[in-house]
Amino acid sequence: MPKYIAVNAYNGIKVLEVSKILYLKSSGRYTSIYLNDKTKILVCKNLGYYEKLFENNYFLRIHNSFVVNVSYLKNIIREGDGQYCILSENNIIPISNRRFSHVKEFLYY
Repeated sequence: MPKYIAVNAYNGIKVLEVSKILYLKSSGRYTSIYLNDKTKILVCKNLGYYEKLFENNYFLRIHNSFVVNVSYLKNIIREGDGQYCILSENNIIPISNRRFSHVKEFLYY
């Protein structure tokens, strides 16, 4: 996995330290990248691009709209009909029913 990535944001190219990425969220054809310092960066690539870039590393697609850095994963909870992961910054991210078994498999649950 690369230590840094360059992303094409709306206001220019930014270099990000991969280990500081909490999660990525799909925003149509764009992706919002959320960092551990609470920064949000909108980039000009779709979520599938980043899913492939970080494949087989500490990033996991848990929902059609979310890829999370499992290094920041604190907890997985079930509430009502859904499952959610809680990240270290207390971000609550939904886990789709379709991907829940893959999440458990990835975490050796």
